Amino acid sequence: MKLIGTKILIRDLKFSDLNAYYEYGKDLEVGPFAGWKPFPSKEVASRMLNGQIISKETYAIVHKEQGILIGTISLYNNALRKYNKAKSLGFSLNSSYWNQGIMTEAVLMMISYTFERTDCEILELGHHTDNYRCKRVAEKCGFTYDGTLCSYKRLYDGRLIDACFYSMTKEEYERKKRNE
Repeated sequence: MKLIGTKILIRDLKFSDLNAYYEYGKDLEVGPFAGWKPFPSKEVASRMLNGQIISKETYAIVHKEQGILIGTISLYNNALRKYNKAKSLGFSLNSSYWNQGIMTEAVLMMISYTFERTDCEILELGHHTDNYRCKRVAEKCGFTYDGTLCSYKRLYDGRLIDACFYSMTKEEYERKKRNE
């Protein structure tokens, strides 16, 4: 996959992304908000990156001017909806690039890709209740709030967290696109 935006491009992850992947993945501000433990070593980051490359569900968000990986975005089969044309989005971004519209751009690009190039009919996005940045991205990108699941999952540090979920149907996407 290769999607080109204004500030970023989205492409397949590569093994050569390891250094940048590790740098943002060890940040104490990034992983915990996404529900994963910050990388304690480059070896752990390498194993995670290898797994994501093999799964072919996670993509690199690359800063166009700098040419480096600054985050990831995933499009994967939905685990909550018992419907085979439902997908979920997940994402994380190097904290040095927060509040610059980069994740909003990445999510909008993936929404277009999902509804225009796959058979997906409903796209879901979820976040832990304390992840206000993700909430803002969901709102700016036009997702509809579906609700909060209490005691959604136990995190790596033992905390039991709630999660908010949003969705967008292909029909909603097409209607919004017609009205732009």
